Amino acid sequence: MSDAALVRPARPATREDAQNWAILLGAIAAAAALLWLAAHAPNTPVLLLAVIGFAFIGNCLFALLHEATHDKLDGNRARNRIAGHLAAAFFPTALTLQTVLHLTHHRNNRSDLERFDYIGPDEAVPLKTAQWFTILTGLYWLSIPLFWTVYALVAELVPWRRLVVPGSRFANQTSASEFLESARALPVWRVRKELAFSLGVQALLFWLLDLTWWSWLACYYAFGLTWSSLQYADHAFSRLDRCEGAWNLRVSRLTKALFLNYHDHLEHHRDVECRWQQLPARVADPASRVRQIAMVYLMWKGPRLLPGAGDTPQRRRQRDWTVLACHGLVFAAAFQLTYGLSSLDYAMHGSYLSAATPLDRLLPYVPMTGLIYLTIAPLLIVTALVLARPERTLPFLAALLFQLVFAALCFILFPVAEVPPPAEILSAMSAPTMAAVDRINLDGNMLPSLHVALALSCGWAAAPHLRGLARMLLWLWVLAICASTLLTWQHWIVDVIAGAALAGFAMKWLHPRLTAAISRIEAALAMHPQGLDPSGIGQKS
Repeated sequence: MSDAALVRPARPATREDAQNWAILLGAIAAAAALLWLAAHAPNTPVLLLAVIGFAFIGNCLFALLHEATHDKLDGNRARNRIAGHLAAAFFPTALTLQTVLHLTHHRNNRSDLERFDYIGPDEAVPLKTAQWFTILTGLYWLSIPLFWTVYALVAELVPWRRLVVPGSRFANQTSASEFLESARALPVWRVRKELAFSLGVQALLFWLLDLTWWSWLACYYAFGLTWSSLQYADHAFSRLDRCEGAWNLRVSRLTKALFLNYHDHLEHHRDVECRWQQLPARVADPASRVRQIAMVYLMWKGPRLLPGAGDTPQRRRQRDWTVLACHGLVFAAAFQLTYGLSSLDYAMHGSYLSAATPLDRLLPYVPMTGLIYLTIAPLLIVTALVLARPERTLPFLAALLFQLVFAALCFILFPVAEVPPPAEILSAMSAPTMAAVDRINLDGNMLPSLHVALALSCGWAAAPHLRGLARMLLWLWVLAICASTLLTWQHWIVDVIAGAALAGFAMKWLHPRLTAAISRIEAALAMHPQGLDPSGIGQKS
């Protein structure tokens, strides 16, 4: 299929053109307002609302940019390019660059060059897995403006063909060679001019709205996270076919409206000339839509080994351990982010709730138990090693992330005063052990106790896979950590009870449902007419 076949021919102005312009201008105004609100938010809850709102509006602007790449945003080519440049500035990227890269995607969809969800027999498992998780974590979005800005600056100075050798394993696995060749075919001056325009718009927003880097990054990372995962959720584990290798995804009406029916992606690949307004009518069986949240959840299980010679026990183990490492890194990053931001929010409050009870003052202070308190990280690592396989680590990771988010909201909405140590033990708290404990805790982050919640979750998840003495030692370790939160005077009794309740809900109610969901989603995709044949060879008829 040629690029010309992927671009809509010119046509007379229509009502859809006017609608697209109204949405574009409204979305630009909304994006600017949300960026301003995030930079000047009076408190953290308002900041979070602004960030989430920007993620949706940013995807609305991208949907319009997507229409522009196919010459569908406006029937007039000149107006289409103007609108496309405006939408591209909020990615930020260059319209011409985005167009050639997107048309390259259409040419290579579900081919060996763009089959990121399957690891072929000649492909490196760690590289393919790492690339997969950059898509899921939003790093894929971040790499686009960064790389193409560098490319525009030094395009003639870098020997790209030596760095990305066509036909090499790296080039084939990442599609880097194909996309780079498409970009190199463009006049560099045009890419530079369009990127300069986009970066100029961003600079103008900073100046006019008095933005801050941290608020801008928060908004754009939220957008990048949702955008990046969607870019492959509408293709993952579908048929290996250029036109049929996509999904129509099911989302809420609000999401579908704000994303301009982008989730009806199979219909788009079947007919690239169809405008977003007509896509829903093309879906013959609305019940055939796949739930986006289910698809994204399954994607976090990691890429699959392509059935055949490459699906060996050794490569399966390598894939499992690589996914486990990625799950661990994701949790560590999420913990640092939520815990750190909650601590910063705590410092901004002038008054705090009291969770003290008369029993709290009766507890002894045992600074040596700080050594046990510090073993929460090793306990998490041991639990991950016990679980070992992605179908076990994924529900556990999801349950832990739920606890992090829930706890962070509690820390922000209901800040609880820290335990004030009596004067006679302040000198003891400056000992190395307790100093390390205080560094881990930061400020605030009291109710619920995440130390207790995470420790109990580890015991809950790992104990069923251990026997006898190993199981008993695990639970003793877990309970010792829970006790250390009180004996080091890091938490109130109420914090500990709340942490235990959070772990109970996450692991007793949520975790089993998350575990069962994996096999249920996989079975549904295997039976779906757009899914890859379970044997991995050929497609369903």
